[in-house]
Amino acid sequence: MNSPLIRRLAAICLAFLLLFYIGYQVYNANYVSVKTEIATYVSADDPGTSEVVQATGTAIRKESVIQQQTNGVITYVVNDGGKVSKGGTVAEIYATEQDAAAQQQIETLNLQISQLQKLSSPGSTYAADQDTLNKQISQKLVALLQKSALGEFDTLEEAREDLLYVLNERQIVTNKVENFDDRIASLTQQRDSLSAGRQALGTITAPSAGIFISEVDGYESVFDYDNILSITPAQYREGLQTTVSPAADAVGKICGEFKWYVVCVVSAEDALKFLEGNAVTLSFPFATSDSVTAVVRAVNQESIDSEAAVVLECSTMNEELARLRTETCSIAVTQYSGIRVSQKAVHFAEVTRTYEKEDGEEVTETKEVKGVYVMHGSEIVFRQIIPLYSTSTYVICDPNPDEDELMTSETVQLYDEIVVEGTDLYDGKVVK
Repeated sequence: MNSPLIRRLAAICLAFLLLFYIGYQVYNANYVSVKTEIATYVSADDPGTSEVVQATGTAIRKESVIQQQTNGVITYVVNDGGKVSKGGTVAEIYATEQDAAAQQQIETLNLQISQLQKLSSPGSTYAADQDTLNKQISQKLVALLQKSALGEFDTLEEAREDLLYVLNERQIVTNKVENFDDRIASLTQQRDSLSAGRQALGTITAPSAGIFISEVDGYESVFDYDNILSITPAQYREGLQTTVSPAADAVGKICGEFKWYVVCVVSAEDALKFLEGNAVTLSFPFATSDSVTAVVRAVNQESIDSEAAVVLECSTMNEELARLRTETCSIAVTQYSGIRVSQKAVHFAEVTRTYEKEDGEEVTETKEVKGVYVMHGSEIVFRQIIPLYSTSTYVICDPNPDEDELMTSETVQLYDEIVVEGTDLYDGKVVK
C-alpha cells in the first residue's frame, strides 16, 4: 500500500470519482425530466375554435320566375344578388350577339370614364398615400388572380376594374400624370362610336321588388317557402329527387323576400348541436369564399334518435350566394374561447377535497377528475380542467369555472407552464 504506484492509482481513482460526482450534481441541477409548453388563450374568432358540422345544404328562397318571349339576345343590367324595384329594368334585348357585346363594352367604358372623372376631380385623392396604394394594388392583384384560379369568371371584370382604379390613383398621387383628360376623351369617343346606330329592341322588367337572379334551375317551386320551417328529412329528400327543368321562356327570377333559408339533413348526434334561436356560421367551400351568419329556425326529427332536417335562416346576399342551390356546406355551430392546452398534457388523477356545507358540516370528497400538471418552481402540481371543446390534438378549457366544479384549489391559467411529456407524474413531484 505504501508503493508510490498504488498511491498514484488511488489518487487518480479518487479524482475521477470526485469529477463524476460533481458532473452528476451539475446534471441533476440543470436537467429537467419533463417537457413543457405555455398555456395560451384563444378567442372564438381564432381558427380551430369552432365545432363544425359537415352537411349538404339546399338554398330555399321565395322565388318568382320571370317568363318572357324574346326575339333577340338578352343583356342583363342587374347583377345576380342585386336589388330591384317593381318595374325596374333587369335586362335589355338586342338584335344580334354583336349588338349585345357592344352594349356590354359600352357599360365597361362608362365605368372607366366615371372612375377617371372622379380621380381627376380636385381633392379626390387628398387622403391617399403611396404606401397605402401599393398595399391596395397588391391586395386587388391577389384577388384578381384568385378569382381567375377559382374559375370565378363572372366577377373577373369587376376585379379588373378595381385594380385599374387604384393603379390610376397611384399615377395621380405620384404625379406621373396631372389628369386623365386625354384618356377620358379617347374612351368617350370609343363609347359614342359603339353607341351609334344601336338601340335595344326592348327591355325586361321586374314584376315585383326583390333580389334578382338570372339563373333559373326549375327548383323554384319544388320547396314550399311559406312552410319550410316544418320540412321533414323525407320531404327534403323527395324534393331533391324531383325531376325539374326550367321553363323555356324563363329569363330570370325575383326573390321577393330578403330572408332565405338553407335546409340540410344531419344525424341524430349532430342534431343535438343545433338549438333553435342560436347563431351559426355557414361556409360553402366549393361555391364561394364568403361565410354567412345564419340563425337556427327549426330542428325537425321524428324522435331523439332519428336524423333531423335543420332549417337555417340567412339575410346576407351577394352574386355568389344568389346562385347557390344544393352545395356542400360547413356549419360552425358553436365557437369557444378559453385556455388552450395540448391533448398530450391531459391526465386523470384522483383528488380529495374537504369543504364545509351550509349547515357547518365538514365533508371530505374524493373524485377522479381530468387535469394537467403545471410547473410550480421545481415541483409539479395537478390542476383540474373544465373542457369546453376538444379535438384529437388540443383542449379548450374554461378559464373561470364555478368553484363547485373544481376539486383542486384552482384551474389552469394563462401562461402556466404545462407538462406535456414526462413519466411517473404526480402532484408535488420534484423534477429539478
